[in-house]
Amino acid sequence: MSDHKDVLRGRDAKLVLDNPAFKEAMETLRKAVIDQWRECPVRDKEGQTLLLQLAKLTDKFEGLLVGVIESGKMAQRKIDLDIARDESAVKRLARKVVNG
Repeated sequence: MSDHKDVLRGRDAKLVLDNPAFKEAMETLRKAVIDQWRECPVRDKEGQTLLLQLAKLTDKFEGLLVGVIESGKMAQRKIDLDIARDESAVKRLARKVVNG
């Protein structure tokens, strides 16, 4: 994937994570999992295991979005560095031409 696409994906992921509806949905999901876990009988090992997996999946999903954001930030830094290098190279070339 190109750096520009990574930047756009990162910005999109940030919009999702910052979206109030998404935040509310994730909080509701977490609360529902915890509430179900509290209500789960101690003898129901399979139910507890499934709820633990759901809790971990919830965190993993959010972590993946954070990872996309970080990848986008790194791609933007790379683009900025490439632009700075190109500008520097153009300035050096212009000095050589002028100074001759």
